[in-house]
Amino acid sequence: MDVNFLRITILTNGPGELWGWVRPVTVELRKKGHTISLWILPCQFASGHEREAASLLGVDKLEGPASTARIWQDIAYEKTDRIIQLGGDIHFGIRMSEMSGAPLTCYTYGPRKSRKGVKFLTAYREQAKNVPDAAAIGDIVKDALAMDINPSGLMSWNWPKQNDSPRILFLPGSRPAIRNAALDWLADVHSCLKTKIPGVRVRSLFSQFMPESEFDRWRKAGLNPVRAGAGIAMREADYALTQPGTNTFELMHCGLPALVIAPEQFLKFVPIPGILGWLADLPVVGLKLRRYAAMRIVKRWGGCISLPNRIAPHRVMHERFGDVTPEDVAEEIHEDLSSPESLRKTREEFLALSGEAGAASRLCDIVCGK
Repeated sequence: MDVNFLRITILTNGPGELWGWVRPVTVELRKKGHTISLWILPCQFASGHEREAASLLGVDKLEGPASTARIWQDIAYEKTDRIIQLGGDIHFGIRMSEMSGAPLTCYTYGPRKSRKGVKFLTAYREQAKNVPDAAAIGDIVKDALAMDINPSGLMSWNWPKQNDSPRILFLPGSRPAIRNAALDWLADVHSCLKTKIPGVRVRSLFSQFMPESEFDRWRKAGLNPVRAGAGIAMREADYALTQPGTNTFELMHCGLPALVIAPEQFLKFVPIPGILGWLADLPVVGLKLRRYAAMRIVKRWGGCISLPNRIAPHRVMHERFGDVTPEDVAEEIHEDLSSPESLRKTREEFLALSGEAGAASRLCDIVCGK
């Protein structure tokens, strides 16, 4: 087949990967005239709205989500020239590559073991140290944020400054279970903030994966839910409160100071794959196993829970995990906002770490053999 017109298959799984990685990559592939097949793999972090969001990407074929057994069977029949894995269990990509004969390229943030015939790509050099023979090409999420800045998005978002009243974004996440658990907790944070910072303004940023049906509860709690592109919303805020995940890189790229929290009481809502995950759902012993699994991950990354701190020479993003209360969070946010010079330095450090845009285009050039 002419290298200019390839059949490209993309494998993905969770909300962050789909909207932050797949979205800009599909744009680049469409520019080059390739045919795109998108497979949504099983994911313990799924929101339940992945297929709905994926249907907006303009791909030629959309498969999944489905059971692990069904996907495992069906991928054996995919006819393709190139495979790009953007999230999910790499064994699916390896199986498709073996059955189709197409080369597999995997973009990842986390550590990976060497896999015969798999080309690994990652965002930053610090991440590449944990991935065998990986090339650091920049963060695709940065390209996704740039896509948010369009006339429609700009018209839908208006949050002007009002004197010295700080604007704080709450990022409640894309998974329903932890989002529901976080509602009352964040309402308590908001209540504490209002006593410390008169005039503070809060908005809760809903992603593409959050249903309209949830808005009423968040409005009644005074948390002002809005759905907007992160690339716009984060650039018009003064501070953010978020959970660990891809959104910590989004905050870095937008130069928005933030506090990343992982309260221990939310551990029961964090999915764990495999047999350890099944054991973690058992009473009494379950929480101990979840705490053990969480601490292993934190220890692996030098005690860091946010992605920017894992690539920076020193900690640039504020973090709290374990025994943390709404009162603790409100106090730390208050202290941060009381130091304009510290906030300015954080913004500069974030933007210095961010790197160049164009990672999606670079990935496509590598995959397509340019």
